Amino acid sequence: MKIVVLAVFSLQGNGAERVVQTLARNIHALGHEAHIVLFKDSIDLPLDHGVHIHKFPYRILRGLPRNIRAKVAAWFFDRFVKKHIGTPDLVLSNLFPVDFILSQSRLPNVHFIMHNNTSQEYGLNGPDDPKLAKLRAVYGDKACICVSKGVEDDLNALLPQQLSTRTIYNPVEPDLILEQAQGTPPLQKDFIINVGKFKKAKRHDRLLHAYAQSDTPYDLVLVGTGPLQEEAQALAQTLGIAERVHFVGFQKNPFPLIKAARLMVVSSDFEGLNMTILEAIVLGVPVISTDCPSGPSEILPENNLVSPPDDTTALAAKIAQAAQDSDGFKINFSAQFEAQTVTRKYLGLVK
Repeated sequence: MKIVVLAVFSLQGNGAERVVQTLARNIHALGHEAHIVLFKDSIDLPLDHGVHIHKFPYRILRGLPRNIRAKVAAWFFDRFVKKHIGTPDLVLSNLFPVDFILSQSRLPNVHFIMHNNTSQEYGLNGPDDPKLAKLRAVYGDKACICVSKGVEDDLNALLPQQLSTRTIYNPVEPDLILEQAQGTPPLQKDFIINVGKFKKAKRHDRLLHAYAQSDTPYDLVLVGTGPLQEEAQALAQTLGIAERVHFVGFQKNPFPLIKAARLMVVSSDFEGLNMTILEAIVLGVPVISTDCPSGPSEILPENNLVSPPDDTTALAAKIAQAAQDSDGFKINFSAQFEAQTVTRKYLGLVK
């Protein structure tokens, strides 16, 4: 039996956090110990029987000067893990500031899961960007697991010959998704759906403009919360589509809504490997997406992609086309994303 630690800031209902939850559940299902270590006591996702949850008191260390914070916090983290869990066989670090801390950890076999396109996420402007030196300090000479080939290519271009990378796709659980999709959706009409946090990268503004231009008869359902939600609601009013756009907030179980949708639309500027695309495919829902870096083109065929990503008119046309011929945009789920297949690849990292 192996001991695997998955470190993440919180278990809010975003994509990376759901990946952590799914990996932990499947590590346990395969007969190993799965320990999720949270840096903040914030849990939106349901907890799984058999997966151990630990709350590392990072808040008491946040006041430390930045130049010593990572080293000191890593020392406390290592002690915390050894005291409450034991010596792990594998440590999987997820997202900042956890990566920042664990870059100084002395625990064995630490890997960093790269959930996003790094150059896009940090808005890097060429090889002289000062942010690149900070990223090099965290990830240089480290083992990085990238959630798509596009993420891996981007990371290697930023930090050539300075780190060890490989791609392992995000895990998806088709049987669980189909089971959880059996509920009755709250909206009893035909609609298009988008699932994602209201933040700049998801480009809800682009989606709303394209939806308004598409002249589709279907309503639009937006699942999620975030700092730009009020801005999106105001834009829907300005475009005269507010009565047809439904802001339904965060959904602990979005699958009944996704299953009931006529179409899913992803309008992002960048992704890592969009989980909702894969979940919609499992549920037989057609998906169209901007051909953004990285991930959608590794899941969807060319017919389902809009290129360049910032072409709102092309996105509107694709929405109208898919609304008229949804069967032409359906694809089959690929077994390479199946959760236990993916989890075994992670367990293969144990030395």
